[in-house]
Amino acid sequence: MKEDFKIFIGTKILNRKIRGKTRNVRVCNINDAKKVGIVYNADYVISYELIKNLTKNLSDKGIKVDALGYVQSKKLIDHYLFRKGFDFFTKSQLNWYNKPIDRSVTDFIEKPFDILINLNLEKSYPIDYIVAMSNATFKVGRLFKGVNYIDLMIDIEKEKETMLDLQEEIKNDKKSEGKQMAFETEVKSKIEIEIQLNFLINQIIHYLSIIKSS
Repeated sequence: MKEDFKIFIGTKILNRKIRGKTRNVRVCNINDAKKVGIVYNADYVISYELIKNLTKNLSDKGIKVDALGYVQSKKLIDHYLFRKGFDFFTKSQLNWYNKPIDRSVTDFIEKPFDILINLNLEKSYPIDYIVAMSNATFKVGRLFKGVNYIDLMIDIEKEKETMLDLQEEIKNDKKSEGKQMAFETEVKSKIEIEIQLNFLINQIIHYLSIIKSS
């Protein structure tokens, strides 16, 4: 009940802030972008590795990229220390209703990104808050029901067949590499995250490369 109350209060506050925020949406092709922000859940190291590759690919195109990861696990924060070009915030840097209050988050929200990419696979209030309040002129991410602050949304559920093909490719890669893991449940969870995040990144970059900048 306590968590439900926090979510209820946080959602009410965020909705009020959204109504009071004016933003001029400007569609931006990835090839025209100069500044891109990426926000994601960093609770799995595989997520960080995929985002690191995406960041490198965008940087190689001359795009300035800022990546911000949310880490709920205290064990992982040490792993992420001193990662150049990446900022992280943790559960301890949230207020009582889960609004992120770290300075790195405030700075990220204030940056006028040409494109903000939300790579969170599940709804999360701290990340929702950042995306909703960001000064980015064009926001993209996964389709979530009831979300009205993302300009281009990717419906993962509609592309299950493509995702299944990708799943087979990833599983085959794991076998060819001879990777064995002790806990099957953990393996399945990590593979599922890798599949979905890979797919979401590929779809976002695809659509961002074919749309016309306004």
